[in-house]
Amino acid sequence: MSGVKLPAKVRVGIRDSWDAPKCPLQKSITALTEIIGAPVNLVVDWGMLWTVLAPQYPDPSTFVPSIEDAVRVWADCLQERLESDALEDWVDEFLEKTKQSNGVGVEIGISDNKVDRPEAVWDGNIQRLQILYPKGMNDKVYRNTLQAGFSGDLEHLFNKKSTLAPASTTKLPIGGAGGPAVVDDGWNVVPSTSGPAGGPTGTPAPAPGVVRQVAPSAPERFPVLATLERPEILFSVQTPYLIYVRKYGEKELHIEGSHHPSLTLICEYFQKWVRTDRNYNGNLIEFEKQTSMFGLNTGFDYVKISCNRWEMLNPTPFLAFIEIVLKYELVESSSGNTWFYRRDTKYI
Repeated sequence: MSGVKLPAKVRVGIRDSWDAPKCPLQKSITALTEIIGAPVNLVVDWGMLWTVLAPQYPDPSTFVPSIEDAVRVWADCLQERLESDALEDWVDEFLEKTKQSNGVGVEIGISDNKVDRPEAVWDGNIQRLQILYPKGMNDKVYRNTLQAGFSGDLEHLFNKKSTLAPASTTKLPIGGAGGPAVVDDGWNVVPSTSGPAGGPTGTPAPAPGVVRQVAPSAPERFPVLATLERPEILFSVQTPYLIYVRKYGEKELHIEGSHHPSLTLICEYFQKWVRTDRNYNGNLIEFEKQTSMFGLNTGFDYVKISCNRWEMLNPTPFLAFIEIVLKYELVESSSGNTWFYRRDTKYI
């Protein structure tokens, strides 16, 4: 699909993040070349990739850096295996199957597999390594997920177990965050109704004064700046969404939020139904929107709502709308003057 016209930001990304001799990706590929002893050639049809994956990248400037970051994580995982003294048999098999007269080919493509991340596979028909992106992948894939996924893919690269078991097949016992993993074999884990309080079946409650040991969270890779979208996009497509409501006196209310569409709907709804003051020749309530200080578009992240007459401005309809319609959850409130809301489910 070489005839596809790529956006300017995508072309700039290819130039700066993919083809530039001193960019991080080229350094990773050079390191692999030195270890393998043969050139590592990346084969990518940018027109095809952009045509399929464009809906996932509303900000085109993040497209190439995201692809580059995933390929670099793959290269780092492969380098780690190639340098491991404990994996000599795997390394021998890898070199035997992948090295061709013109080096090692790696194709960046698309797959129909229903997975939530890019996969590393070996196509024996064309004798080429592949990094395949699933169609319709909706969520951003973080680097720690990429690293774990690619490590598992490489482990089973040349056998039929290349498809990893989904994460949902491994569960923690109910109530025991630090306990051993339990493989889901089709039986439901039912908490005990007669065992000691505070623990699952077979797990006694901790004695008084004894602190239960909780397994530490898995480490995560720090985000890469180039893969982060502009604020107005990032905060609209990533959760949590946050709303902060503050009351000033009896006539003024401020609503601040990270999710621009939520604020827009609040304003449009109440502006539609606000009553008109015939004596004042205007609305009883005015909405003042402040454009965000971040990003490139005219989206706003702050709304000032004020009452024009002597009546008190009742904040409860706004609070109810946030909870009932927008389905935000109240996290904290203080003295009837401030309310903090959070929503963890993404809007579509």
